[in-house]
Amino acid sequence: MGDKRAGERAGELIGRGRIVAIMRGDFGGREEEMVQVLAEAGVTAVEVTLTTAGALESIGRLVRRFGGELAIGAGTVLRVSEVEAVAGLGGQFIVSPNCRPEVIGVTKRLGLFSLPGCFTPTEIVEAVDAGADAVKLFPAQSLGPSFVRAMRGPLPEVRLVPTGGVTPEAAREYFAAGAWAVGIGSELIGRDADLERLRARAGEFVAATGRL
Repeated sequence: MGDKRAGERAGELIGRGRIVAIMRGDFGGREEEMVQVLAEAGVTAVEVTLTTAGALESIGRLVRRFGGELAIGAGTVLRVSEVEAVAGLGGQFIVSPNCRPEVIGVTKRLGLFSLPGCFTPTEIVEAVDAGADAVKLFPAQSLGPSFVRAMRGPLPEVRLVPTGGVTPEAAREYFAAGAWAVGIGSELIGRDADLERLRARAGEFVAATGRL
C-alpha cells in the first residue's frame, strides 16, 4: 500500500510552496477546478479533511489529476485505518489535529509525510520522537508567532506549521518567526467556491511566503 517515496516528495513540495491549503466542506464537485486555481497561483500542497463528506473520493480524484504536480493529503486523520485508506489512494501526507504515535508510526511505515497536531513543547517532542516529519501547531491563533520564535531556540530542527486562523498578515509574522510552512483553511478557501476570490486570496498568501 502506498508509494514509499510519496512522503519524501510531499516534504519537498510543502517546503517549496510553504502553504498547505485545507479543503473542508462540500464544494459541489468543484474541487478539481479549485485546486487548479490554487496550483496556478503557486500553492503546492492541498489537504482534504476527512470530516468532509466524500473526502476519500475527492482525494482519489485529486491524486489522479494533480499527484505528479502537487502534494495531495488528508487532514483530521485520527485512526490508523484512515491512514491506510489514504495511502491506498495515493495520498502523500497525513495531517492530524492531535499527536498519536500509532498514527504517526503507520504513516511513516507506509511512506507518507507525517504532520501531527501539537500544542505544547512536550507534544512537539513526543511527535518528533514518534517519527513526525513536521509538526502542525494547532490552534495557532492561541499560540501566535511568539511561540514559534520561542520553540526555535530549544528545537531549531523541528519544522513547525502553524495552522488555524492564519491570515496573509499573520503568515508573514509566522515566517519571520521561523515557521517552515503554514496551514490555511477558510481564510483561503471560502465555502462559496468562488474561483476569482480564491485566485486573489491565493495570490496574497503566496506573496506572504516571500517567494515572490
